[in-house]
Amino acid sequence: MILLSIIAVVIGVSLGLIGAGGAIVAVPALVYIGGIDPRLASGYALFMVAVASSIVSIEHLRQRRVHLPSVLAFGSTTIISILLVRRYIAPFVPPTPQMLAFAAVLLLAAIRMLRPGKPPDEKQQHPAYLAGYGLIIGAISGILGVGGGFLMTPALVLWAGLDMKRAVATSLVLIAINSAIGVVADLWGGVQYDWTLVLTFTGLTTLGIIGGMLASRRIDGSILRQGFGWAVLTIGIAVLVKELSTLL
Repeated sequence: MILLSIIAVVIGVSLGLIGAGGAIVAVPALVYIGGIDPRLASGYALFMVAVASSIVSIEHLRQRRVHLPSVLAFGSTTIISILLVRRYIAPFVPPTPQMLAFAAVLLLAAIRMLRPGKPPDEKQQHPAYLAGYGLIIGAISGILGVGGGFLMTPALVLWAGLDMKRAVATSLVLIAINSAIGVVADLWGGVQYDWTLVLTFTGLTTLGIIGGMLASRRIDGSILRQGFGWAVLTIGIAVLVKELSTLL
């Protein structure tokens, strides 16, 4: 329990610093350390991230760091896909394939962030392209039980052309929306949460995200981008090795 509590704070710090890394850390921690079923752990992670990121998003909106056109382009389609996938597809995905898919997506996202960046194509910045990407992010978020920040932040940097710090602020707003929709879909489907555990971890994550947001003001955006990429790569490899070892 102590280790999980520490991880909850780290999750919040990650969200505050890079606008991602909440559920991608929470899900493996709850599954491998807490012994919770992946499908239920994904719901817990969504709730924790929804509350914590919503609180910090208010400050980013007040400071006008959020790129609202990207929120509208991504959010309009992501909400629909995550709701439908979480309600009708995610409950039927077996745990091992779910975690293997989780690892694969992490590795792809990490590679994109660690590769030398190039200016985004103007065609890719069109709202229709961003909306299409939102559909993909929503589907992945719904199946894996993540807020989508580990995909959203790279997309906002590489496709929407935002600098890292604006991408973080915008990503947090989208994460809050995506995660809340995922929780609604779970509760609508009759999923029972352990509210004592969920609310305790949510409080710790919220403390961490406030600290991370304050720390991000002193750290260069390029350092955040590289740090994010390596962190996601490490988690992806760890999850992949763990799941493949269970199949051997």
